[in-house]
Amino acid sequence: MKKTILFISLIICIFASGTYAQKKGTLTVNTKFSGILNGYDYITKTLVFIDGDLAGETSEQVQSKPNSCTVTLPRGIHTIRIVNLAYYEGKWEEHTLKNNYALDALYEGNVKVKKKFMMNLVFDITAEKTLAKLDK
Repeated sequence: MKKTILFISLIICIFASGTYAQKKGTLTVNTKFSGILNGYDYITKTLVFIDGDLAGETSEQVQSKPNSCTVTLPRGIHTIRIVNLAYYEGKWEEHTLKNNYALDALYEGNVKVKKKFMMNLVFDITAEKTLAKLDK
C-alpha cells in the first residue's frame, strides 16, 4: 500500500512540475540598412539584449545584406535592446551618432512576448533613423 501511495505521489509531482514550468517564446530580429553610400558598406553585426543580458547576435556581414537572429526567452514583458555594431579600423563599435555614424542603429523598448514575436528593423541612413515594425 505504501509503495502504491509513493508511486502515485511521484507521478503527481512529475506532472505538477511540468505544468508549472515556464513557457518559452521566440523573438526573431530581422535587420536591414537602406540609403547606404558608396564606400560605406561596413561589416556589421547586431546584438540582442533581453532584460540587460546578451541573448543572441546576428552573423557578421556587410550592411547591404539583410541579417537576422532568433532567441528563446520566457513569455511575458521584457526590456529589449538591439544594438548594431560596425567593424571599423580593426575593432567593433556601436553604430551611433556618438561614434560619428549617420544614425543611431539601435532599438530600445519593452515588448510583450507570447509564443512567437518578430521585430523588423530598418536602419535608414538617408532619413537618419531606425524604423521598427513589431509583428506579434
